Amino acid sequence: MRINVSLSGKQVAAGTALLLGVVLAFGSTLATGAGAGPINAESIAEVIVSQQDHVTPGELAQWLIEKRDDFQLVDIREPWKFDDYHIPTAVNIPMSELFTAAGLKRLERGKKIVVYGLGAGHSAQAQLLLALKGYDAYSLKAGISAWWAEVMTPRSLWSEDQDPAGYQRAKQIRSYFMGAPGQPQGSAAPAAAPPPPPKTTPRKKPATRKKLKLGRGCS
Repeated sequence: MRINVSLSGKQVAAGTALLLGVVLAFGSTLATGAGAGPINAESIAEVIVSQQDHVTPGELAQWLIEKRDDFQLVDIREPWKFDDYHIPTAVNIPMSELFTAAGLKRLERGKKIVVYGLGAGHSAQAQLLLALKGYDAYSLKAGISAWWAEVMTPRSLWSEDQDPAGYQRAKQIRSYFMGAPGQPQGSAAPAAAPPPPPKTTPRKKPATRKKLKLGRGCS
C-alpha cells in the first residue's frame, strides 16, 4: 500500500508566500555571516516560482550514477535518522547546525548544494536561506520520502498498470543503489559466485592381510 501525504495547492501557495514575505523583508540580515554573497531577492523569487530551485529524485539518482562531482548532497535530518538510512554520498548537517559558522564551513562553495529532509518543508526553507547567502542551492523535491518511493521502491508494489513503462530502467537504478549483500550503497557490485565444491579425495581401501600358506608339517 502506498500512502501519499500531500498539501493542497492553497496551503502550499500560502506557505510559500508567507516564507517569501519574511525572507524578502529580512533578506539583508539573513545574508550576513560566513559564506555570505551578493543577494538578488527578486531573482531568487523568480527561480522559486519557476520551480528551478529543486532536483527530482530521478535527476539526483542519475547524477549519482554518473558520479558527478559538481554538487554536494546534504542531509539536514537528525543524526540518528541519517544513520538509520541516507542517500549515498550525503553528509549530515542537521538543520539546527546548518547556519552556524561550523555548519556553513562544511559546505563546498564552488558546488551546487542539494539539501534534503524527510519531506519538502525544512529542505525548501534551507534551500531558500542558503540561496540568500549566495550559495547555488537546491532542494530534493519532496525529500527522502520521494527518493524512497520513486527510486528505491519496486514499481510493482504501487503501480496499477499491468506492465508500467520504464520499470526495467527503474529496476536497474534501484539495483545500483541497493548493491549486493554486504556491499556499500552505490557499489553496484554483482553478487559473488558461489565457491566451487571442494575436491574429494578417493578414500583408499584398507589394506588386507594376506593369508600365508603353510606347508605340510608346519605348525
